[in-house]
Amino acid sequence: MDYTLLNENEIENFPVNFSEKLQDAKDALENLKNTDDLSYKNFIRPFADIVHDLHKEFTKLSHLNSVNNTNKTQEAYKKTLPMVTEFFTDVSLDGKIYQIYEKINSENNLSKVQKAVIEKGIRDFRLAGVHLPEKEKERVRQINLRLSELGNSFFQNILDDTDKFSMEVEESVLSEMPESEKQAAKEGDKYIFTLQMPSFIAFMTYCSDRKLREKMYKAFMTRAPKNEDIIEEILTLRYELSQILGFNNFAELSIYDKAAGTAEEVIEFQEDLAAKCKQKAQNDFAELQSFAQKYNVKNLQSYDLMYFSEKLKKEKLNFNEEELRPYFEKNAVIEGLFTFLQKLFNIEFKPEKAVLWHKKARCYKLYIDGVEQGTLFMDLEARKGKKDGAWMNDWVTKYTNSAGEKILPKAFIVANFPPSTETNPSLLRHRDVETLFHEMGHALHHLLSNVDEYFVSGVNGIEWDLVEFPSQLLENFAFEPEILKMFARHYKTGEIIPEKLICKIVDNKNFHSGMGFVRQLEFGLFDMYIHMCKMSAEGVEKTLDEVRDRVAVIKPPEYTKFQNQFAHIFAGGYAAGYYSYKWAERLSANAFYDFVNNNIFDNGFAQKFLDEVLSLGGSANFEDVYEKFSGKKIDNESLLKLHGII
Repeated sequence: MDYTLLNENEIENFPVNFSEKLQDAKDALENLKNTDDLSYKNFIRPFADIVHDLHKEFTKLSHLNSVNNTNKTQEAYKKTLPMVTEFFTDVSLDGKIYQIYEKINSENNLSKVQKAVIEKGIRDFRLAGVHLPEKEKERVRQINLRLSELGNSFFQNILDDTDKFSMEVEESVLSEMPESEKQAAKEGDKYIFTLQMPSFIAFMTYCSDRKLREKMYKAFMTRAPKNEDIIEEILTLRYELSQILGFNNFAELSIYDKAAGTAEEVIEFQEDLAAKCKQKAQNDFAELQSFAQKYNVKNLQSYDLMYFSEKLKKEKLNFNEEELRPYFEKNAVIEGLFTFLQKLFNIEFKPEKAVLWHKKARCYKLYIDGVEQGTLFMDLEARKGKKDGAWMNDWVTKYTNSAGEKILPKAFIVANFPPSTETNPSLLRHRDVETLFHEMGHALHHLLSNVDEYFVSGVNGIEWDLVEFPSQLLENFAFEPEILKMFARHYKTGEIIPEKLICKIVDNKNFHSGMGFVRQLEFGLFDMYIHMCKMSAEGVEKTLDEVRDRVAVIKPPEYTKFQNQFAHIFAGGYAAGYYSYKWAERLSANAFYDFVNNNIFDNGFAQKFLDEVLSLGGSANFEDVYEKFSGKKIDNESLLKLHGII
């Protein structure tokens, strides 16, 4: 199969070709609205086909722009994004479609899942402003279009500055760096480090020269200064949008369709967690600061944390990440993950020969009892022109179309793991393994959907503050000894990872977890507070400082501009929703302990979980479903226990 997605010529012509597809979609939708029998079958299913086909086509470009970012993809994306935004904004403000939904809602023959589609659709129409006078609808259109443009610019500014910076250093400052990391940075007789995540982490963890660490850190934390003005405009527009739609602020608007009740409840949830783990975080930092003093560093700074944390782990836990990496060769980890999932859920991933967008990307088919269920693509190694971080992206959603055909799902898993070379394989850190498990959880949620209705199948329709539940659940298994032994083999000798190294992984899991926990709460509270009123750039900085004063245990240097790189909330889907990570993790912690108590591979329990929880996609609220499934209320204690806080 050819999954190159788009060739150079197709990328260049994409905006024109997509514009034609959009016009066809508009014509089809207009005809659909004038159908005589406006039933669920005759309207919602064909409407889903229109949305599905546009999403599938646009994802070809948006995916390439994230993994193979070039001037051509940037230009095509910049031209196409406004068209997509305008189309879906117009649909969400179309009073006739809204009336059709309300009419269908009165039908008596709707299934439970179909009812969920209609009720969520009606809610989303009203949240979009379908009930507004035409003048205000037009302003909503303008705001949505501008916000999509600003989000794209925000992302592109980060990527441009990430790719722009490099630093050449002498080998003498790399004496503590593992040989594999040094070789990855070596270009001829030079050692060059960049802001690409594997390179940045290696440098900050092992470079012995404090001034050079600060130089690298400063370059990273001052990326995208242009984003300061973008942030102010984004926040101003979001506030205006919330006012038009009848909310006091954007936080209220954002929370409305999530599992959490109110912005105040979200803040209370995070502040409560902060109070319970602040002491642990302070103890962690005090220990690290005391340790650093042995090396004549009396005032520990943010650019020291990775370096001294690694040294302390070696001394206290005898933990050395490099000692583990030979056991986590990328391809072996992938195969081991597949083996684990086959044993857990009785599902099978098989490699598929395919022509893809990059030579290091891979394609796999998913089978259950020999029957094909979907396709998974993986693109896991870091390279220039690739967006930072790791993510799962849905391409095609499993559903039954208007012709009665079963459409099989497709999903991408993308990461930025250490790149392989002709002489060296990609050897992962354990946190990379954890990341792969996490993104696979998202992919399983999408691929294993057993819902026929497009709008609530897979990741569609899921409450945003519960979308991390499957991914966080799965990542916890990356620390289980029984599971590690399935794939952790030395890439040269084939030796299974020794018990003593597994113990180190488990011991290291919650090393200084208090500091990591409060950092996530810092992000979540900052995000919520800046969306609760009209906010200037100065106000954003002031709010971040105030949150850090209450929650953080270390203040970064004044030059840092973390907010300029906070793409989750300014160029992603987490605006007034970053708390979702902890909100969903509370649920995943409860579920993980249930799996452990059922011996993990009790196929009856795992299969029941798949059938009654995971496969429901976005058709039901995970919290309600899981409480019914487990027979008990979800608590915060499991989350704190998971992180070693209590």
